[in-house]
Amino acid sequence: MCGIAGFLNAPGRGVPAGVIDAMTDIIAHRGPDARGVFEDAAAGVALGHRRLAIVDLTPNGAQPMRSASGRFTIVLNGEIYNFRDIRRDLEAEGVSGWRGHSDTEALLAAIETWGFEAALGRCDGMFALAVWDAERRELLLARDRMGEKPLFLARTAHGIAFASQLSGVLQYPALDRRRDEGALDLFLALSYIPEPRTPFANVWKLPPGCWACIRPGERDAAPRPYWSAIDTAIAARAEGGPPADTVAAITARLKTVVANQMLADVPLGAFLSGGLDSSLVVALMQEASSRPVKTFTIGFELADYDESPFARAVADHLGTEHTAIMFRPEQARDMLTAMPDIYDEPFADSSQLPTYLVSMAARKSVTVALTGDGGDEVFGGYNRHRVAAQIGGLLAATPAPLRRGAGHVMAGLGRSPLAGLVETAQGRLGAGRRIRQISEKMVKFGGFLSSPDTLAMYESLIRRDDGLVAASAITGEARGHYERLKAEGFHLAEIMMLLDTVGYMPGDPFTKVDRASMAVALETRAPLVDHKLFALAWRLPLGARIRNGATKAVVRDLLAHYVPAALFERPKTGFGVPIASWLRGPLRPWVEERLAAFRAGFPHLAPVVDAAAAKLAAGDPAIHHLIWNLCVWQCWEDRHGGAAPRAAA
Repeated sequence: MCGIAGFLNAPGRGVPAGVIDAMTDIIAHRGPDARGVFEDAAAGVALGHRRLAIVDLTPNGAQPMRSASGRFTIVLNGEIYNFRDIRRDLEAEGVSGWRGHSDTEALLAAIETWGFEAALGRCDGMFALAVWDAERRELLLARDRMGEKPLFLARTAHGIAFASQLSGVLQYPALDRRRDEGALDLFLALSYIPEPRTPFANVWKLPPGCWACIRPGERDAAPRPYWSAIDTAIAARAEGGPPADTVAAITARLKTVVANQMLADVPLGAFLSGGLDSSLVVALMQEASSRPVKTFTIGFELADYDESPFARAVADHLGTEHTAIMFRPEQARDMLTAMPDIYDEPFADSSQLPTYLVSMAARKSVTVALTGDGGDEVFGGYNRHRVAAQIGGLLAATPAPLRRGAGHVMAGLGRSPLAGLVETAQGRLGAGRRIRQISEKMVKFGGFLSSPDTLAMYESLIRRDDGLVAASAITGEARGHYERLKAEGFHLAEIMMLLDTVGYMPGDPFTKVDRASMAVALETRAPLVDHKLFALAWRLPLGARIRNGATKAVVRDLLAHYVPAALFERPKTGFGVPIASWLRGPLRPWVEERLAAFRAGFPHLAPVVDAAAAKLAAGDPAIHHLIWNLCVWQCWEDRHGGAAPRAAA
């Protein structure tokens, strides 16, 4: 787990002095243990690496690393979990003379023996990497299948630059910072800028499951897919098979994945929210461990958001060494100034705050933490998946005028005093039985009902702007995926799951966790997004994943072998924060300052700001996401909008 950066310039341009140092220094938080640089001035190439030592802590694991023949030089961010299997296969083919036991060395030998794309196909892991092929004079880039690890590319005056974070590529001198005009609208609608876009027209992200080949003088990097979630799901669905056999295979694969991801030469633990996914991961970790697993969770003062008692109950049952940290509003104020440097691209999922806090707490004890990320996308865990599974077909067959009328009524009820009375009445229920943010959910469901078609239904559920931003949040690529999956006969709930997998998952949760954890040099690993596990899950019919209105049926069944159902059977809440009450209360002065600055800087969006501010003042239950988005973008503008990002203090 590390930070990488580099560039390839046109012939004769050489290597500008100090540039690779600047590109790696600004991401030093990703790898505080060591620094390495490779430069070939004649070729115009430079590779930089900041190391967080996880496997093979000796100099034999240092990067940039050259292959045995000297042809290939690699910088790798991430982990290749099956590197021991790869090494055994290479040894069977006669490869010998190993210097150490790192996954980087195994991958480099695989590239030299089997070729670049073939080596990628045999890797299980999360990674972003760059390889310089000195023989062919080519720079090869790649990113893992699911998009856990980021890789930013920039078109420079001299060629191509790349880095693990946006701030890294922005250190290249005289980079054209022309804005991507549509990025702001997408951000306000979604709380993140969907891949491959960034705030800048000349900077983009290599898509998940893709590699690229760049030659000196080229200023573009056309992505070449080596794996596709959509193709895999279609093929797996066609393969099918008895659900009982598939569940058995899922169980076996998940145990293998967790065991592989527990391999580290440094202390290891896990995030534990008390929900289904993290509880299952921790249960499997504890089963495989001879010592109590170190687990970490976040609590809140507001009972509706505080899941720490559930996490504590699961931890006590499994026998983990558990740490709970309470998150208070004053901590949010203190952390807000750090967010633009931690997330050096605009990012506004408010759960970024507790994610950073729990990462800081975990890093005091461990260097690696496993998480439950990806379980919702792979096994069908979001409320939108459940609703689509239950009534999606019925709604699609209902005349649009009737649906629109019902939607307007539902949204109106969500904004009425009646919804507030319902929320108040819930106070008499136990914490595990309350449904959080009923008013907001009613407004959201009203928009869902009012949508003209099924793709618009999905868009209405993922948008976070309360309908105030005019631009569509569905990209052309997503629309193409939708049409293809619909033609293949996938159910609306399944289409939503796959669109979440290829869009929302790398754009939001993986971005959130990568930046928050790497800001404190903590490696996180997500067993539930293993690509072989993903393929097995898509052999299952929808009814085996969402059963009788219960999401993630497979995960529930597996977890029940380790934890009593009473400890995890409750309404889904997600990893949220009480941002609505904070924005109207302790953060209100900060909000007003940010909104005024945003309005002045983007006068064409003044009507959006004014409407959002009026809704906030009126207590609208669904506006806090857009208010947060506006404020976060302005914080990014204040810090990075007009100048090169600075290294965090």
